[in-house]
Amino acid sequence: MQPPVGQIISTISEPGAASAPRGGFTLFRSGFRPFFLFGALFGLSALVYFILLMSGVAQLLPSRWDMVFWHQHEMLFGFAGAIIAGFLLTAVPNWTGHPTPRGAKLALLVLLWLLGRAAVFDSAHLPAILAGAVDVAFFPACIAGILPALVKSHNRRNYFFIVLLVLLTLGNGLTHWGNEDTGMLLAKNIIILIMVMMGGRVIPFFTENPLGIRIARSPRIERFALISTIAALALEVMGANTHLLGVAFILAAAANFWRFSRWHSIKTLRVPLLWVLHAGYAWLIVGMAMKAGHNFGADIPLSADTHAFTAGGVGTLTLGMMARVSLGHSGRMLAAGRLIVFAFACITLAALLRVFGVWLMPGLAMQWFQSAALFWMLAFGIFLWVYAPILLRPRRDGRDG
Repeated sequence: MQPPVGQIISTISEPGAASAPRGGFTLFRSGFRPFFLFGALFGLSALVYFILLMSGVAQLLPSRWDMVFWHQHEMLFGFAGAIIAGFLLTAVPNWTGHPTPRGAKLALLVLLWLLGRAAVFDSAHLPAILAGAVDVAFFPACIAGILPALVKSHNRRNYFFIVLLVLLTLGNGLTHWGNEDTGMLLAKNIIILIMVMMGGRVIPFFTENPLGIRIARSPRIERFALISTIAALALEVMGANTHLLGVAFILAAAANFWRFSRWHSIKTLRVPLLWVLHAGYAWLIVGMAMKAGHNFGADIPLSADTHAFTAGGVGTLTLGMMARVSLGHSGRMLAAGRLIVFAFACITLAALLRVFGVWLMPGLAMQWFQSAALFWMLAFGIFLWVYAPILLRPRRDGRDG
């Protein structure tokens, strides 16, 4: 028998791991620790290198892809892939009561992710089959890490994540050995879907307790939001005509706004660990609305709606979730200090500059790119400064994990 949804969700931020002595090397005790640490570090360094390439300061990119495609691939499969892996490897044991890789097995999984980044970066000097195989192997390895726990616990509710990881594997394979653009689009849309799914699950629950409110869930609205989002994202991958895509994305935007409007977002402004999650979800809705406008013929560049989804939605939600999950799973109080609040403001400003600055004043595109990158780097640099010690040290309550 599965535990109640609230109990399942609550363990994401307030786990009940078995007690264990303090001390020792903690980096590979739980999936969130290495993947949040290295994922944030990679997201920071990859963007720095991309901006240096765009600005002409750095000249060498030993990848078989051009700098723009490399940037897109690595922010999706490298950065976002690491955060998704860290989240699932941490959440699944709490959903199921069964372990996922830790210790040496977790270290090998992290090594595989690192080798994938190196193979993509140096792919011009490697056989295409080798570079692709090393990179594509990561998500199947993640599946192998979480599937046994889901099967043993009969946790069918979360089998859908296995399907999504399979599709991410397919998308990555296409970028190496098939239609690169289709593979990239598939991966972007699957990551957006993951954000919509997890945001819809955890944001209302996280909001209720600190604010002392009750958010009513409507199964009808939840189904409408999820089905309309899947339909719009799938139609885009399948290359549907622009008018059909416009209708699909406006329906998805309306459904998700209907869902979002019930979450009392205005009340979260005094709680940074909440408003950053609400802001991230709002960016997903903005992306859907802009995508609809683009397909209806509005003067909205494709890069604007893409970065509303990625720099806005994915960037803000991942930073907010990493901040919250790291505190909860390290036995610390769920409260953001001033530096982290500043980081949340920086990631929000980075998205605003990248989406609206480039769209409304394209003649200053390079300046907007650089400014947005600066605020992104500040956000993740601050995260690393504040959270690296938390990710590297034992839990404060003496529990294992």
